[in-house]
Amino acid sequence: MKKNKGEWGYVNYQRKRVMLITLVLYICAIGIYLFGYYTTHTTKNIWTIIAILSILPASKSMVNLIMFMRFKSLKTEIFDYYSSAIKDIPAIYEAPFTTYEKTYFVDVLTCRSNTVTVCYLGKPSGKGDHEKDMKGLKEHLLNVLKNDGFRECTVKLYDDPDAFIRRINEINSNLKSEDVSESPMLNTLRAVIL
Repeated sequence: MKKNKGEWGYVNYQRKRVMLITLVLYICAIGIYLFGYYTTHTTKNIWTIIAILSILPASKSMVNLIMFMRFKSLKTEIFDYYSSAIKDIPAIYEAPFTTYEKTYFVDVLTCRSNTVTVCYLGKPSGKGDHEKDMKGLKEHLLNVLKNDGFRECTVKLYDDPDAFIRRINEINSNLKSEDVSESPMLNTLRAVIL
């Protein structure tokens, strides 16, 4: 079943999809080369050139596969933990955001009234890297939103799932039933997911 960006299971779906595409592209490249070699009995033919050129999209797909192999989808119990608290608020799950320096894997984020609430666990190492990552992710998300015209926005990061859930419960307690429409800011963030 197809999974779109921001849906639970997206990372595992993309990993399998990209793996299959990469395999097919490499098999095609090898097949073209072998076809040319067996029909002309030499490697000095147009088929060898086509085979070499067809390695380029296969290699690009391999890089994409390597990126997705770094991440895993949320376990069912973790997804249930988040989704039971989020309820009707539109959310993005399993979001790899890439910058020039780093790729950040966000478990879940929601958006209500120009505030993006993010649960980013990262990998705390105790060397100050985690705080630097939190600051870098916040700046990246703010830049993405501001570049798309959202000037008056706030990003709140949580590296503790329980603190994130407490914040979501506060939002839910103040939320009216007609306020559950999806924010354009959420669409902007979904568009820049890997």
